Amino acid sequence: MKNKLGIIQVLAVLIIGIMIGAFAERSHVFGYADKTPIIPNGLYKTTNTGHFKKIKISNKTVRDIEGTKTAVIDNSFKNGKQGNLVLATMKNGNRSLSYDVVVIKEGWRISPIVNGKPDYNSKFIIYAN
Repeated sequence: MKNKLGIIQVLAVLIIGIMIGAFAERSHVFGYADKTPIIPNGLYKTTNTGHFKKIKISNKTVRDIEGTKTAVIDNSFKNGKQGNLVLATMKNGNRSLSYDVVVIKEGWRISPIVNGKPDYNSKFIIYAN
């Protein structure tokens, strides 16, 4: 009888461990190893009043309302709530635009990175649909 009780306990611990591990992976408790994009593909409205009033994001490009295409270099999480968005413009030579992205209730707060630090004074918000 003691042998069977030991086997049942081991099986119960294994099943509980697998369930906890699956939940932790699904909730990205240990980070985003699979390069999950911080801003998913889609058409979004923003608080920006210029060309980025509406943007369409895909895996490889970002298009503004005028149809200007920018290449996506990095669109990934740093941790559970923050990430990077790095774009390369093909207009006027090759320019790199780096943004600090924070997940908020309304969508994503985008702050340009100036001299290596996020400039929170000139932020804009991309609204989730």
